[in-house]
Amino acid sequence: MNGMLIALIILSAILYLIFALYFDNKLYKFIWKPGTMILIILLAIIESGLSTVFSYWVLVALLFSFMGDILLMLHKKWFIYGLGSFLIAHILYITGFLVAFSFTFSASCLFLIIVLTIIAGVFYCFLFQNVRKEGGRRLLFAVACYMVVITTMLSLAIMTGITIFIVAALVFFISDSILAVNRFKVKFQLADYLVMSTYFTAQLLFAISLGGL
Repeated sequence: MNGMLIALIILSAILYLIFALYFDNKLYKFIWKPGTMILIILLAIIESGLSTVFSYWVLVALLFSFMGDILLMLHKKWFIYGLGSFLIAHILYITGFLVAFSFTFSASCLFLIIVLTIIAGVFYCFLFQNVRKEGGRRLLFAVACYMVVITTMLSLAIMTGITIFIVAALVFFISDSILAVNRFKVKFQLADYLVMSTYFTAQLLFAISLGGL
Protein backbone atom coordinates (compact mmCIF):
# COMPACT_ATOMS: atom_id res chain seq x y z
CA MET A 1 0.00 0.00 0.00
CA ASN A 2 2.71 2.50 1.02
CA GLY A 3 4.83 1.55 -1.98
CA MET A 4 1.91 2.24 -4.30
CA LEU A 5 1.28 5.59 -2.63
CA ILE A 6 4.96 6.58 -2.97
CA ALA A 7 4.81 5.63 -6.67
CA LEU A 8 1.66 7.77 -7.03
CA ILE A 9 3.42 10.71 -5.35
CA ILE A 10 6.37 10.41 -7.73
CA LEU A 11 3.97 10.20 -10.71
CA SER A 12 2.08 13.27 -9.47
CA ALA A 13 5.32 15.21 -9.09
CA ILE A 14 6.40 14.23 -12.62
CA LEU A 15 3.02 15.31 -14.00
CA TYR A 16 3.50 18.66 -12.29
CA LEU A 17 6.96 19.11 -13.77
CA ILE A 18 5.77 18.19 -17.27
CA PHE A 19 2.26 19.55 -17.64
CA ALA A 20 2.38 22.47 -15.21
CA LEU A 21 5.93 23.75 -15.71
CA TYR A 22 6.88 22.66 -19.23
CA PHE A 23 3.55 23.77 -20.72
CA ASP A 24 3.26 26.65 -18.24
CA ASN A 25 -0.35 25.79 -17.50
CA LYS A 26 -1.77 27.65 -14.49
CA LEU A 27 -4.67 25.23 -13.98
CA TYR A 28 -2.34 22.23 -13.89
CA LYS A 29 -0.13 24.07 -11.38
CA PHE A 30 -3.10 24.47 -9.05
CA ILE A 31 -3.97 20.78 -9.48
CA TRP A 32 -0.64 18.94 -9.33
CA LYS A 33 1.38 21.07 -6.91
CA PRO A 34 -1.06 20.97 -3.96
CA GLY A 35 -2.24 17.55 -5.15
CA THR A 36 1.25 16.10 -4.71
CA MET A 37 1.47 17.60 -1.23
CA ILE A 38 -1.91 16.14 -0.26
CA LEU A 39 -0.60 12.69 -1.23
CA ILE A 40 2.59 13.28 0.82
CA ILE A 41 0.47 14.31 3.82
CA LEU A 42 -1.60 11.14 3.41
CA LEU A 43 1.60 9.09 3.29
CA ALA A 44 2.84 10.75 6.50
CA ILE A 45 -0.39 9.78 8.26
CA ILE A 46 -0.27 6.18 7.00
CA GLU A 47 3.46 5.73 7.67
CA SER A 48 3.25 6.99 11.24
CA GLY A 49 -0.29 6.12 12.24
CA LEU A 50 0.18 9.38 14.18
CA SER A 51 1.62 7.20 16.94
CA THR A 52 4.59 9.43 17.85
CA VAL A 53 4.99 13.01 19.01
CA PHE A 54 7.32 13.73 16.08
CA SER A 55 4.70 12.55 13.56
CA TYR A 56 2.28 15.25 14.72
CA TRP A 57 4.91 17.98 14.31
CA VAL A 58 5.76 16.71 10.82
CA LEU A 59 2.09 16.53 9.86
CA VAL A 60 1.43 20.14 10.90
CA ALA A 61 4.65 21.23 9.16
CA LEU A 62 3.42 19.57 5.96
CA LEU A 63 0.07 21.35 6.29
CA PHE A 64 1.80 24.74 6.60
CA SER A 65 3.96 23.83 3.61
CA PHE A 66 0.76 23.06 1.72
CA MET A 67 -0.58 26.51 2.58
CA GLY A 68 2.74 28.05 1.55
CA ASP A 69 2.50 26.32 -1.82
CA ILE A 70 -0.91 27.84 -2.44
CA LEU A 71 0.20 31.34 -1.42
CA LEU A 72 3.31 31.24 -3.61
CA MET A 73 1.16 30.40 -6.63
CA LEU A 74 -0.95 33.52 -6.12
CA HIS A 75 -0.13 37.13 -6.97
CA LYS A 76 3.36 38.44 -6.20
CA LYS A 77 2.02 40.39 -3.19
CA TRP A 78 1.34 37.08 -1.42
CA PHE A 79 5.00 36.01 -1.59
CA ILE A 80 5.85 37.19 1.92
CA TYR A 81 2.86 35.30 3.35
CA GLY A 82 3.96 32.16 1.55
CA LEU A 83 7.42 32.72 2.97
CA GLY A 84 5.83 33.04 6.41
CA SER A 85 3.99 29.74 6.00
CA PHE A 86 7.20 27.93 5.15
CA LEU A 87 8.95 29.71 8.02
CA ILE A 88 6.38 28.25 10.40
CA ALA A 89 6.77 24.84 8.75
CA HIS A 90 10.52 24.87 9.43
CA ILE A 91 9.93 26.00 13.01
CA LEU A 92 7.59 23.04 13.43
CA TYR A 93 10.27 20.68 12.06
CA ILE A 94 12.74 22.25 14.50
CA THR A 95 10.34 21.77 17.42
CA GLY A 96 9.77 18.18 16.39
CA PHE A 97 13.50 17.50 16.41
CA LEU A 98 13.93 19.18 19.80
CA VAL A 99 11.12 17.31 21.57
CA ALA A 100 11.64 13.89 19.99
CA PHE A 101 15.38 13.32 19.61
CA SER A 102 18.63 13.43 21.49
CA PHE A 103 21.58 14.99 19.71
CA THR A 104 25.19 14.01 19.18
CA PHE A 105 27.67 16.88 19.27
CA SER A 106 31.08 15.91 17.92
CA ALA A 107 33.92 17.96 16.49
CA SER A 108 32.91 16.98 12.94
CA CYS A 109 29.33 17.94 13.67
CA LEU A 110 30.42 21.32 15.00
CA PHE A 111 32.61 21.86 11.94
CA LEU A 112 29.69 21.13 9.58
CA ILE A 113 27.40 23.52 11.44
CA ILE A 114 30.02 26.30 11.37
CA VAL A 115 30.53 25.78 7.62
CA LEU A 116 26.77 25.78 7.08
CA THR A 117 26.37 29.00 9.07
CA ILE A 118 29.12 30.70 7.05
CA ILE A 119 27.49 29.58 3.79
CA ALA A 120 24.13 30.95 4.94
CA GLY A 121 25.72 34.28 5.92
CA VAL A 122 27.55 34.65 2.62
CA PHE A 123 24.42 33.70 0.72
CA TYR A 124 22.39 36.38 2.52
CA CYS A 125 25.00 39.00 1.65
CA PHE A 126 24.85 37.78 -1.95
CA LEU A 127 21.09 38.42 -2.04
CA PHE A 128 21.02 41.53 0.16
CA GLN A 129 20.86 44.34 -2.41
CA ASN A 130 18.27 42.62 -4.59
CA VAL A 131 16.05 41.72 -1.65
CA ARG A 132 16.20 45.29 -0.33
CA LYS A 133 15.38 46.66 -3.76
CA GLU A 134 12.30 44.46 -4.07
CA GLY A 135 10.84 44.67 -0.57
CA GLY A 136 12.87 47.00 1.62
CA ARG A 137 13.60 46.33 5.28
CA ARG A 138 10.49 44.26 5.78
CA LEU A 139 11.50 41.69 3.20
CA LEU A 140 15.16 41.80 4.30
CA PHE A 141 14.08 40.93 7.83
CA ALA A 142 11.74 38.17 6.61
CA VAL A 143 14.44 36.58 4.43
CA ALA A 144 17.01 36.83 7.25
CA CYS A 145 14.63 35.12 9.69
CA TYR A 146 13.88 32.43 7.14
CA MET A 147 17.55 31.72 6.54
CA VAL A 148 18.28 31.50 10.27
CA VAL A 149 15.39 29.09 10.78
CA ILE A 150 16.14 26.75 7.85
CA THR A 151 19.84 26.72 8.77
CA THR A 152 18.87 25.77 12.32
CA MET A 153 16.58 23.04 11.00
CA LEU A 154 19.39 21.55 8.91
CA SER A 155 21.83 21.85 11.81
CA LEU A 156 19.49 19.92 14.12
CA ALA A 157 18.95 17.28 11.44
CA ILE A 158 22.72 16.84 11.24
CA MET A 159 22.90 16.56 15.03
CA THR A 160 20.34 13.71 15.09
CA GLY A 161 22.81 11.62 13.09
CA ILE A 162 19.87 10.08 11.19
CA THR A 163 20.64 9.92 7.48
CA ILE A 164 17.11 10.37 6.12
CA PHE A 165 16.61 13.55 8.18
CA ILE A 166 19.97 14.95 7.11
CA VAL A 167 19.25 14.30 3.43
CA ALA A 168 15.69 15.66 3.66
CA ALA A 169 16.79 18.85 5.42
CA LEU A 170 19.77 19.36 3.08
CA VAL A 171 17.62 18.93 -0.02
CA PHE A 172 15.10 21.39 1.44
CA PHE A 173 17.93 23.88 2.06
CA ILE A 174 19.11 23.47 -1.55
CA SER A 175 15.57 23.90 -2.88
CA ASP A 176 15.03 27.16 -1.00
CA SER A 177 18.46 28.44 -2.02
CA ILE A 178 17.70 27.88 -5.71
CA LEU A 179 14.31 29.56 -5.25
CA ALA A 180 15.97 32.59 -3.65
CA VAL A 181 18.57 32.95 -6.41
CA ASN A 182 15.92 32.66 -9.11
CA ARG A 183 13.60 35.08 -7.32
CA PHE A 184 16.02 37.78 -6.25
CA LYS A 185 19.24 37.46 -8.26
CA VAL A 186 19.00 35.93 -11.71
CA LYS A 187 16.26 33.92 -13.38
CA PHE A 188 17.29 30.78 -15.21
CA GLN A 189 15.31 28.27 -17.23
CA LEU A 190 15.75 25.17 -15.07
CA ALA A 191 15.11 26.91 -11.75
CA ASP A 192 11.48 25.86 -11.29
CA TYR A 193 12.30 22.24 -12.18
CA LEU A 194 15.18 22.14 -9.68
CA VAL A 195 13.18 23.90 -6.95
CA MET A 196 10.15 21.66 -7.20
CA SER A 197 11.97 18.36 -7.69
CA THR A 198 14.11 18.98 -4.62
CA TYR A 199 11.16 20.33 -2.64
CA PHE A 200 8.96 17.30 -3.31
CA THR A 201 11.92 15.02 -2.54
CA ALA A 202 12.52 16.68 0.84
CA GLN A 203 8.88 16.50 1.91
CA LEU A 204 8.56 12.91 0.69
CA LEU A 205 11.63 11.89 2.71
CA PHE A 206 10.20 13.48 5.86
CA ALA A 207 6.97 11.54 5.33
CA ILE A 208 8.79 8.27 4.66
CA SER A 209 10.98 8.77 7.75
CA LEU A 210 7.94 8.43 9.99
CA GLY A 211 7.64 4.77 9.10
CA GLY A 212 10.95 4.00 10.79
CA LEU A 213 10.21 5.73 14.10
